[in-house]
Amino acid sequence: MDWLWLLLLGFGTGVYGTLVGAGGGFILAPVLLIFFDLEPKVIAGTALSLVAISSLSGAQAYRRMGLIDYRSGLLFAAAAMPGSVLGPFVVTQVAGDTFSILFGILLVGITVQLAMKPAEYQERPRNPDSNPGFAVRGRRIATVAGEVFEYRFNEALATSINIVLGFMSSFFGTGGGFIRTPLLISIFGFPVRIAVATSVFALSIYTLAGAATHASLGHFDLYPTFVWAGIGLVAGSQVGAIVSTRVKNRWIVRLLVIVLFSLGISMLVQGFVGV
Repeated sequence: MDWLWLLLLGFGTGVYGTLVGAGGGFILAPVLLIFFDLEPKVIAGTALSLVAISSLSGAQAYRRMGLIDYRSGLLFAAAAMPGSVLGPFVVTQVAGDTFSILFGILLVGITVQLAMKPAEYQERPRNPDSNPGFAVRGRRIATVAGEVFEYRFNEALATSINIVLGFMSSFFGTGGGFIRTPLLISIFGFPVRIAVATSVFALSIYTLAGAATHASLGHFDLYPTFVWAGIGLVAGSQVGAIVSTRVKNRWIVRLLVIVLFSLGISMLVQGFVGV
């Protein structure tokens, strides 16, 4: 019945990953590590490949809605590309228990951040004429539904953060969107829906480079993991893009905190105790 569990896992992570602009890898990778008998490097490579597929599907859905900030997405992807290619080479040097511990610390740390600062996913009204200064650029996004979003942010700083996220994306197989999206909203003033759509678009570019590197090194499980989880992810990402227009941000954060904390603790136990 592995194929059924992988299908359901792919669908669920596809829905949620697209909903929060994260690609779903931050849920998919630890679940695979806990419940499936695969090496960490294979999980990282397979999960990142699935994130790439999910992000491509989600980006198409957001493109049709007109929600993507293309200039920002391309800059973020370009900055993340070198680290995304480097990550697969580094993960081969890390022991399985160490990988689990590092992943668990990452997940619990993000959980604490979200629990203590729930406003991370709350849109903050800002004057589009504010934030003057070096490298500050303005955006005006008009959606297919007739909505208009205007905002200004430090383009250079927002882009540079993606250098680190690119490496993390390939090392853990997560994509890095679960960190980028709240930062774009809380620090740089992106409207929530624009941040989510733009993050998914950026993921769809640089995760392909990381996934290709993993595959070239043999870090890939085609069947059944990629095939069945991939089918679920493609379907789930389309649903997630639609649901994103109807779900309140506070419920997204609450569910995210519960899931991340549970997975983080499980990863730490597995790393330290070996169970």
